[in-house]
Amino acid sequence: MATGLLYGILADTKQLTVGASAADFEAASYLQPGVDEDNLDRIANPEVDAEVLEVKARAIAGRQTEGSFAVSDVGTVDNADAIPQAADEIIRLEGITAAVVCGEREGTIHLSGRSRDDRVHMGRALEQVTDELPNASAGGHARMGGGQIAPQPQLSDGGKPASEPEIPRDRLVDRLFASLSGDV
Repeated sequence: MATGLLYGILADTKQLTVGASAADFEAASYLQPGVDEDNLDRIANPEVDAEVLEVKARAIAGRQTEGSFAVSDVGTVDNADAIPQAADEIIRLEGITAAVVCGEREGTIHLSGRSRDDRVHMGRALEQVTDELPNASAGGHARMGGGQIAPQPQLSDGGKPASEPEIPRDRLVDRLFASLSGDV
């Protein structure tokens, strides 16, 4: 039990570096003798799905930057949970203060953003991007946000339903940069 409790404290305070109180340090010190270090390592460093690593790599390699802002379109993914994990990696890059990663799963574009920049409220920035798009929504907090842009049902030339996102991806990237800069 001590192992799980200590991991919770470490995770909530980013290894006792963000928002850690004296009580957190005291609790960690109290729990430490009962901690199974091997189990703590397994909990803190779980195996990572291969696709998640590939999406992170695509996000980093394919990122576009404007000043301290980065936007990356990772294309199609099978695991939408990889998108926020990729955003977590990009925001850690030197010189990057705000990052958004977008990717598509089953026709829906998923957005995930992170900010360390006091000028960029990520939730509001993503809301601005999706505000005028049908079937789109976004939101979040100052430091992180997310959103989705669902496809619009349309009839293809053959009369069969076809779904396409309402906004071309290159225009979406441009709108993301504009929103991060406060220009939307």
